[in-house]
Amino acid sequence: MYQESVDALILLNKLGYGKPDTGLQLNLVFNPVGYGLPPQQESLEHDYKKELAKRFGIVFNRLFTITNMPIKRFEHALIRDGELDIYMGKLMSAHYGENVESVMCKSLVSIGWQGSVYDCDFNQMLLMPLEGKTESRDEHEVEFRGRKLWDWVPADLVGREIQTGRHCFGCTAGAGSSCTGSL
Repeated sequence: MYQESVDALILLNKLGYGKPDTGLQLNLVFNPVGYGLPPQQESLEHDYKKELAKRFGIVFNRLFTITNMPIKRFEHALIRDGELDIYMGKLMSAHYGENVESVMCKSLVSIGWQGSVYDCDFNQMLLMPLEGKTESRDEHEVEFRGRKLWDWVPADLVGREIQTGRHCFGCTAGAGSSCTGSL
């Protein structure tokens, strides 16, 4: 898989992606392996740019570090390995209050496949629409019954309470995490 990834990046560079003055962005995402938090985005980006250029001639625009959220498959792995409480403790102890102002749920929404609205992608995965967590564990039912994007007016969205859960500590831990990497 490693070599296939390198080959794909080389091909994208040949097509102009990641190269200056082409306008074609090539951004990479780093998720930590295991149960740790990601390192500092800026220093890791510098190291990746240096090493990929030296080893393979690969260039790219940005590297985003993303914290692994304790939901779905990752949560199941944490539970299986008896690490959920330890990981949650790590996220909570690394909580940085200033990150709350920059988390994606403060300025973005996520739209489900049938138009239901969520505060973020993670809430969507957990079936937590804007109007509140449902008892249903069936994505089709939640999407069918949820209030749709076209049923909301801007005034409904401004100043409302954001649906939160323990997974939210993943966005506020350390340097913070969002769809564009560290905050």
